[in-house]
Amino acid sequence: MSFSSVYPYVIIAVCFILLLFLVRLYQNRERYPYAAKHLLTRREYKFYMILRKVAAEHNCLICPKVGLKDILSVTDRQNYMKYFCKISQKHVDFVICDQKLNVLFALELDDSTHFTPDAQRRDHFKNKAFAAAGIPLKRIMEIDEANIRELFYDI
Repeated sequence: MSFSSVYPYVIIAVCFILLLFLVRLYQNRERYPYAAKHLLTRREYKFYMILRKVAAEHNCLICPKVGLKDILSVTDRQNYMKYFCKISQKHVDFVICDQKLNVLFALELDDSTHFTPDAQRRDHFKNKAFAAAGIPLKRIMEIDEANIRELFYDI
């Protein structure tokens, strides 16, 4: 069997593979592999239900899962992207606002995962970033109404 007799089959096979690749590429372009999920975890939702009651008593609004980039601005224009990238993919669990949506304080619901070195590094960064911006960042571990009430003492 000579190369010239196999050549048409090779061309057909390459074209077939190319066609399969293009069909797959087109299908993936039109694919949206997403499903709805609840905004809060069960623990966060349990906390939110108590927080909502206490916040209402203080005439405050609660914004859950707020991105740091939405409440912190980068002041160093020369190194804007360097500092923006540090906050662009991070969030806080809750932000407590007045009726005009002025931020009163941010809130992190911590758990045992916050004891790991990596989590402590991330928490340290958030603590410093919020302090620099002049926004109190409060942390709470226990889901208890008395502890939640303490968060509102200074507003």
